[in-house]
Amino acid sequence: ERLNDLEKIIALQKKTPHIRNLCILAHVDHGGNNYLINLIDSPGHVDFSSEVSTAVRLCDGAIVVVDAVEGVCPQTQVVLRQAWLENIRPVLVINKIDRLIVELKLTSQEAFTHLQKILEQVNAVTGSLFTSKVLEERAEKDAEAQSSCTENGSGDQVYDWSAGLEETDDSDLYFSPDRGNVVFASAIDGWGFRIHQFAEMYSQKMGIRSSVLLKTLWGDFYLNAKAQKIMKGAQSKGKKPLFVQLVLDNIWSMYDAVVTRRDKEKVEKMVTSLGLKVMSRDLRHSDPKVLLSAICSQWLPVSQAVLSMVCEKLPCPAEISAERVEKLMSVGARRFDSLPEKTQELKKAFLDCSADDTAPVIVFVSKMFAVDSKALPQNKQSSDKNFTKFSRYKNTVEIPDYPVGSYLIPVRILLGLVPKDKRNSKRNPTYIPSGFCCSVADVLPSIPHMACCTVDRLYLLMGRELEDLDEVPSGNVLGIGGMEEFILKSATISTSPSCPPFTPLNFEATPIVRVAVEPKHPSEMPKLVRGMRLLNQADPCAEVLIQETGEHVLVTAGEICLFQKVAVIHQVKEEQTKYPEGVQVDSTGLVTLTTPNKMATVGVRAIPLPEEVTRLLEDNVELIRTMEQFSLFAWEDKTLDINQKILENIQEFKVKLESNLQGRKWRGAVERIWAFGPRRCGPNILLNSVEGYRRPSVWQCLEREKETEKAEIRDFDNSIASGFQLATLSGPMCEEPLMGVCFSVETWDMKLSAPLAQQDSIDEDSQTAEPNIDNQNESSDTHETNASSASSNRSRSGAEATGSSVDCYGPFSGQLIAAMKEACRYAFQAKPQRLMAAMYTCEIMATAEVLGRVYAVLSKREGRVLQEEMKEGTDMFIIKAVLPVAESFGFADEIRKRTSGLASPQLVFSHWEVISSDPFWVPTTEEEYLHFGEKADSSNQALKYMNAVRRRKGLYVEEKIVEHAEKQRTLSKNK
Repeated sequence: ERLNDLEKIIALQKKTPHIRNLCILAHVDHGGNNYLINLIDSPGHVDFSSEVSTAVRLCDGAIVVVDAVEGVCPQTQVVLRQAWLENIRPVLVINKIDRLIVELKLTSQEAFTHLQKILEQVNAVTGSLFTSKVLEERAEKDAEAQSSCTENGSGDQVYDWSAGLEETDDSDLYFSPDRGNVVFASAIDGWGFRIHQFAEMYSQKMGIRSSVLLKTLWGDFYLNAKAQKIMKGAQSKGKKPLFVQLVLDNIWSMYDAVVTRRDKEKVEKMVTSLGLKVMSRDLRHSDPKVLLSAICSQWLPVSQAVLSMVCEKLPCPAEISAERVEKLMSVGARRFDSLPEKTQELKKAFLDCSADDTAPVIVFVSKMFAVDSKALPQNKQSSDKNFTKFSRYKNTVEIPDYPVGSYLIPVRILLGLVPKDKRNSKRNPTYIPSGFCCSVADVLPSIPHMACCTVDRLYLLMGRELEDLDEVPSGNVLGIGGMEEFILKSATISTSPSCPPFTPLNFEATPIVRVAVEPKHPSEMPKLVRGMRLLNQADPCAEVLIQETGEHVLVTAGEICLFQKVAVIHQVKEEQTKYPEGVQVDSTGLVTLTTPNKMATVGVRAIPLPEEVTRLLEDNVELIRTMEQFSLFAWEDKTLDINQKILENIQEFKVKLESNLQGRKWRGAVERIWAFGPRRCGPNILLNSVEGYRRPSVWQCLEREKETEKAEIRDFDNSIASGFQLATLSGPMCEEPLMGVCFSVETWDMKLSAPLAQQDSIDEDSQTAEPNIDNQNESSDTHETNASSASSNRSRSGAEATGSSVDCYGPFSGQLIAAMKEACRYAFQAKPQRLMAAMYTCEIMATAEVLGRVYAVLSKREGRVLQEEMKEGTDMFIIKAVLPVAESFGFADEIRKRTSGLASPQLVFSHWEVISSDPFWVPTTEEEYLHFGEKADSSNQALKYMNAVRRRKGLYVEEKIVEHAEKQRTLSKNK
C-alpha cells in the first residue's frame, strides 16, 4: 500500500497544475482530481520568524492562521508582510472560535461583530502594503516624467494629482468569506467551514440560488420570513444577519447542548437530523469535548474546508508571476533589464515551468538541517541517538551527536528536471552572471564565486519519513543530500552559468541576542564545535562567532534559540581611565598617539553623531554596502553597473546626510567621509580632516560620469581605515560594537623614507588586487569584515617579504593599525559616555484582575508602559510597553506564573535606546552617599549591564568581595 502511495505521488509530481506548494506531503482527492500538497509548517513565535522567511521562498501560497480572540498581533503583520515581499498569495484561517463561546461567553451576534473586526484588521494590513507599493511606483513614474521634461526642455507641465490608487484593481488582494479565501475553524474540536458549504446546504432547503446565498451570507443582509426574500440593512433594522441566523446559531446550539447543558436528548436529535453516525462510547464519554469532536469532525471537517480552499484559491507552480521572477533574479543593485541577455532569456523558461531534459536546471536552497544518518533511507536501522551534554552556569543542554555529513536540504525546483548524480554549479551571493552560455565543466575554473557540485541523493519528504527518488520535475519541493560541503544557510544551484544567485531572504527579526557557550567537560569541545557548526548551517538567522578570547559566541533573534542568560548591549561612549605614556589629550578632546617606532603620529577626535544620522545610517546599510562594493571594484580598476534607481537612492541618502549634519563643526563633512564602520557599513563614520590630503570619495559611484581629477591614495591609507574598523567593532567599555560615533582624523604625520614607503606601498597594492574568495560560504557581513582586516594582513605580508619596514616592533602597517585603534578608543573615552540597550516592543493581553501583577513584573525588569487600552467587546486589556532585551530572559514564563496564565506577552525587537545613567558615576555629596551608598551600584542600571558583559567576557570588573565576614552581634543578647 505504501508503494502504491509513493507511485501516485511520483506521478503527481509530473502534473504541475495539480501541485500546491504551501510549504508533510499529502495525497488528496478533490473533485475527481488528485492534488499534491507540499505543506511546510513554520513556527508562529517571533523568535522563529526566520523559519517563515525560508518557508515562503519555497512556496507559491500561504495559509495565515489568526487567533479569533487575540486578533491581529504583531507577528500576524510580520507574516503578512513576508508573504507580500515574496509575492505569494495568502489565504486566511480564523482559528479558536470555540474560545469565543466557552471562554468569552459571547453571543452569536457579538461573535459575528468580533469576527468582522478581525477581518477588517487583516485587510487593513494588506491594504497598507498595497498602498505603499502603488505610491512608490507612482513616485518613480513622476521622477522619470520630470527628468524627461527637463531633458526635452518643455516648460509647461500639467501635474496629475491622483495617487494612482483609483485605477489599480486591488479586489483580489483582500480576504472575504464570499470569495472563498477565508475558513472559520476550531482545530482543537475538529471543525471548520467556508460559507460555500452552508450556501449549498441552504440552497436546497430554502429554494434560493447558491450564488445569491454566497454573496449575502457574509455582510449586512437578513432574511425576511414573510416575503421569503433576502434584504439589506440588518443592522439598521435590528435584524439578525444571515451569517448569525443560518451559521453561527447552529454552532452555538451545538456547544450549548453538548458542552454547557449536556442534554443527551437534544444531542441525539441533532445527530439524527444531520445524518451523522456517532459511536456509543463517544456518547457515554465523561468528557463532553470528545463527543463534540466526534460530531463536528463529521459535520464540518476542518481538513476538507482547508484543503478545498487551498486547491481552488492558491496557484500552482506554473502560475508564477513575472514580477516575482524578476525580483528573484535581480540581486543587490542590479535591475533585471541590466542583466546579460542569456540571463534574461531564463525568464520565459521560468514562466513556462519547463521540465524538459533540454531546459536548464535551477534549484533554490532556502535552508538546511541536520538529521540522524540512520534516518536516511539508505541506512535505516533502529538504534538510540547519542547525545552530548554541555552546560554553562548550571544550565545543561543536550545536542545530538550527529555523524559528520548527515544533512538534509529542502529545496524548490524552479526549472528543469533534476536527476540524481548530475553535475551542477552552486552560486555565491557575490557571483555575477556572464553573458555567454557553455557547459559548467568547461567554464567553472575561470568563474569566481561558483563551485561545482553533484546532487548525490533525492528524497521525498514524507513528514519524518524519507523516500528515495530518481528524478524530480520542476515545481516540486524535495530534499537533497550530499551537498553540505558547498552550502551555508542558502544557495542557488543551476546547470547554466547565466543563472544569477537569487536575492537573499527577507528576515524580519534581527539577531541581537548573544550568548557564550562552553562544554561541561573540556574534552567534549570538538563535539560542541560540531554542534555549533550544525546550528550555524541549520538556522538562517543564527550566527556563530569565535572571539579573540577563544569564546564560542552564538547570536540569535531571541531567547528560545539560546542556551543561557546574557545581557546584550551596544555602547556609544566609554569608561574613564588614565592615559598611558605617549598618549596626549588636549582640552578639546583631540587625542594624539605615536606608533612605537616613532615613525608616525595620528590625531583623532571623537564627535557624537546626531540621533537622526545614526538612524539614517542603520536604515541604509544595503546602500552603503553597494557604495563600498563600487569602491572596491574601482580600486581594482573594474566597473560595477548600478541601476538608476539605486543611484537615485544613494543621492537621496547623501542629501539627507547633508541636511542632518548642519552647523560649523559639520561643514563639508559628508564629502570628507573616509569610511563607515564597523564591517564597512555600520552606524559610525570616519572623517578625513587631514590638511592637504584629498583621497577618493566614498560617493565616487555618483561622480563616475563627472570628469574630476583622480585623487591619489596616500601610503597606508588602508591601515588607518582598518584601525577605525577594529575600534568601532569592539569599544573599551565591554568590547561591544559602537553606535553613533564620528571619528575625525585631524593629523597624520609620517617620517618614513620615500623608497621604504614606496616599497611597502607596492607590496600592499599587489596583495590587495587579489580578491578574497577563500571562504565562499561566508555571509556578506563576514566577507566585508574579513576584507576590512585583510588590508592589514596584506601590508604585513608585503612588508615582511621585503624586510624594509619591519623593526623590533613588527611591521609598520600593523603598528599604524594598532595606533589608530587605540587613538579612537582614547578619543572615545575623552567624552561623556553612555550605553545603548536593545529594546523589545512588548504587547501583553491580560484581564483586569491581573493588571497589577503585569505592571509589577514590567517594573521589576526595567520596562516602561507606553499605552493601555481595553479590547472592545471583551474584558481583555492590551498593554503596550518597551522592555530591555537584557531583561527579557524568562519574562514570558514569569508573566504566566504571576498571572496564572491569564496574560501572554508578544516581544518584537524595536530599537536601540540610550540608557540615561552614567555607568561611571559615583556619589560626591553626603546626601548622595546616604541615598545611593558608597559605590552607587544598587540602582545604576548601566553599570549592572556593563559589569555583566565584562564578567562574561573575562574582562576586569571593579567590585568588592568580602572574604572573611563576621556575624553581627547585638549588645543585649549573645547570638
